[in-house]
Amino acid sequence: MRRFNVLTLTFLFAVGICHAQLGTATISGAVTDSSGAAVVGAAIGAVNTETGFRRQTVANAIGQYNLPGLAPGQYNLTIEHQGFKKAQQKGLTLQVDQNARIDIGLEVGQVSESIEIQGAAPLVETEAAALGAVVDMHKILALPLNGRNFAQLAFLVPGVNTGSGGGGAEGFSAAGLRADQNAFQIDGTSNSDSFQGRITVRPNIDAIQEFKIQTNNYSAEFGKGGGAQVNVITKSGGKEFHGGLWEFVRNDAFQARRFFDTNRRAFPCNPSDPNLALRAACAPPFHQNQYGFNLGGPMFLVPKSQGERKTFFFTTYEAFRQSRGNATLATVPSVAQRNGDFSQNLLTATTVADATGRTFRRGQIFDPRSSRAVTDAAGRARFVRDPFVNNVIPQSQRDPAAVKILADTTFVPLANITGSTGSNGNPSNNFQDGRSVTSNSDQFSARLDHQFSPNDTVFGRFSWQDSNAYSPNTFPGFGTVDNQRQVNLTVSYTKVLNPTMVNEFRLGYQGWFQIGAVSEDYLAGQDYMTKFAIQGLEYAPKAGLLGSPTFAVTGFSGWGNGTGPNFTRNHTFQPLEILSFNRGKHFMKVGGELRTV
Repeated sequence: MRRFNVLTLTFLFAVGICHAQLGTATISGAVTDSSGAAVVGAAIGAVNTETGFRRQTVANAIGQYNLPGLAPGQYNLTIEHQGFKKAQQKGLTLQVDQNARIDIGLEVGQVSESIEIQGAAPLVETEAAALGAVVDMHKILALPLNGRNFAQLAFLVPGVNTGSGGGGAEGFSAAGLRADQNAFQIDGTSNSDSFQGRITVRPNIDAIQEFKIQTNNYSAEFGKGGGAQVNVITKSGGKEFHGGLWEFVRNDAFQARRFFDTNRRAFPCNPSDPNLALRAACAPPFHQNQYGFNLGGPMFLVPKSQGERKTFFFTTYEAFRQSRGNATLATVPSVAQRNGDFSQNLLTATTVADATGRTFRRGQIFDPRSSRAVTDAAGRARFVRDPFVNNVIPQSQRDPAAVKILADTTFVPLANITGSTGSNGNPSNNFQDGRSVTSNSDQFSARLDHQFSPNDTVFGRFSWQDSNAYSPNTFPGFGTVDNQRQVNLTVSYTKVLNPTMVNEFRLGYQGWFQIGAVSEDYLAGQDYMTKFAIQGLEYAPKAGLLGSPTFAVTGFSGWGNGTGPNFTRNHTFQPLEILSFNRGKHFMKVGGELRTV
């Protein structure tokens, strides 16, 4: 079914400053002279120290100025006007979705003279009432993260708790809501699965500049979920090249002997040793490698503009490979039982009696087709059956499908270890399997930023990840395979229409492709229903429903994988238009968003 989500056209009016546009930041304030009078027409410029991108505006008729749509990062701010000394404020740090108010007082003098404002600027949000916090790049890189999953740092934000709900949700909740009520954005566009609230692309931590989690009172720009709003900003390149190459390794060869493991042998250790006791002394096989690189800087292939580089790139790659041992014990029928001979189940020490007074050894099996009503000694109506002689089911009474199934040792394998005998005479734990659980993934992200002029800035980012996992079943051939691929794309164009009006158009796309919960026998195209002539089940091989049903037999391990394949194909397109402008003391914003799912 195709859905269309249309977010209502939203008008925001605020006195003082305009809220920061989604995924960006805003600087605003007032320019005054030493007497407190407004300095009309003062020129205000903000320069990103990493890229050199410049934005300009002028103070309006009452001395107010506004610079919306700035990429988070470090900025130098300059204010100048004829008859006044030029004011400079360096090292301003703007965070994602921040509304920073900076009021500047100019001193009388020549423009050629300048004053530098020292100390931290009071980046006070006077209009935004949202609750939340920013987790910056320093915390992301410095704090320990098992698996390098940035979402684990959400617990640094007040109001975020461990939560559940929703397939694949990130494991935290806010505002008392389920985890699948959180909404994720990346560079200002949606990064949430439209149906289950899962994050679509989980960027690796080298690609993230910072992210902000808002837990309450967020503006009308945020929607889709009532929980936390998580806005991730990716890194852009700068005027200098930066990069890194890394790998993290975990391996059973590095594991120390456990304190209570007195039987642990020194290496080398053979995990395939036929002696179970010696095999158990080996460390469980475990191999995990996580590696990648990142590189960013100027694009030399693009010509300079006015003597400066105006195009920058940043790219990252991360791979994850894990394989761990998964030894299992199962109970399979003996060769005699496969041929209908259950004499080994007859226990000589105990007997039981039926309603007619006949006695049988415990473990006796009976012919279900011989059921008949009788009256016991107390006059009560009962049912009895006749026993199979010597506990052997005649060939004529064995189900043809069962005969074929038990005869196929690739479907139901033979015992490969001695195991033990249960209290009912059945064999127990006589089959061992040691196939590995595997999990592999690759993730790539690339971002390109370009400034045509101080009034025209664009950026684009493409993120892709691919993963596959395998979990073995009780018997070989029925393991579960899960393959996924996610894509996220953002393109943004910011245009300064005039000193008091800024427009941004943004386009987002995300795609989710998954073949989940698929058994090996399905992928192999095995048509067991036809092969074994199994009757009585709804089955449509022409529709591609191949594979095996699940078998459950009392006293033995079940086998087969009745889980059907889960195909997911989800495309979300998201165009956004945001116009910011100021009139007098009022800074206003109007915007619209459309999501097609």
